[in-house]
Amino acid sequence: MTEETVGKPVLCVGCTVIDFVTITSSYPKEDTDRRCLDGFWQRGGNASNVSTVLGVLGSKVDFFGMLSRSDAFRVLLEDLRRRNIGTSHCPQTDKDPPFSSVILAQDSGTRTIIHCNKNYPQVTWEDFKKIDLTRYGWVHFEARNVAETSRMMQSIVEHNRNSGERIIISLDFETLYEQNLKLCYPCDYVVFSKELASQKGWKSPKDTCEFLAANLSLQGTLKPPVIICPWGSAGAVCLDASGNYHELPPYKPKQVVDTLGAGDSFMAGFIYGTHVHKWDLAEAVDFANRVASHKINKFGYDHIGELRLA
Repeated sequence: MTEETVGKPVLCVGCTVIDFVTITSSYPKEDTDRRCLDGFWQRGGNASNVSTVLGVLGSKVDFFGMLSRSDAFRVLLEDLRRRNIGTSHCPQTDKDPPFSSVILAQDSGTRTIIHCNKNYPQVTWEDFKKIDLTRYGWVHFEARNVAETSRMMQSIVEHNRNSGERIIISLDFETLYEQNLKLCYPCDYVVFSKELASQKGWKSPKDTCEFLAANLSLQGTLKPPVIICPWGSAGAVCLDASGNYHELPPYKPKQVVDTLGAGDSFMAGFIYGTHVHKWDLAEAVDFANRVASHKINKFGYDHIGELRLA
């Protein structure tokens, strides 16, 4: 990456939703009526949260996803504007946006998320191709909408082939392993979730890196991506294209208050460390661990700014 590329903004591609958050002393039992300790609603969605944390850390960032003209969405749009997260490329729809009901149980430190998405439209390659890619040094994707996302990624690959600069591609891989696996091929970095690894029967982060790398190799990937596996309280691991493996220990939080968005905070911390500071792989993953740990000490994301580096 050149200095000029590093100084360019990050583009986060995905979704932004409304999160309705309920804070309880313990997870409620079925068919009971009880009061919660507190509650609020906020802007959520993986790529949207990554954008927020990148901005808090001091990175320039734009968001690209479908926005809604509905009344309920106005507060989300205002929050994006207030945080200087660019949305100029985003198409809009009149449909009501997706939302998530989130239960934060204080005794266990768990978060339970129930999504509601009534066929809300997603951005397409036709929308994406209108973007001037020369503005960006890094494009981050959620693993979703495979056909359209693949075309978006291929646009970046072609841009890199035909220009003197190289845009980095990263992927947040959380769901639908078989369907989304092909999205890994054009990527420089793939962050693979512990939950999906468990669904595949992969027992450890090292197993996860090795199995995913093997599966990509079997598919004929010319240059495998760097694979990163956050593993919650066990820290994170990473495997580079040359087979070098690193284990990065966790940072113990002072307290567990809000685990919602910890994975997105990890992702943003990694992008920030790699793109802005040009740290090597292990350093960037270590910082991502630190960001995720610091995030869960308090509600929301603004306090992550305490980790901002000049």
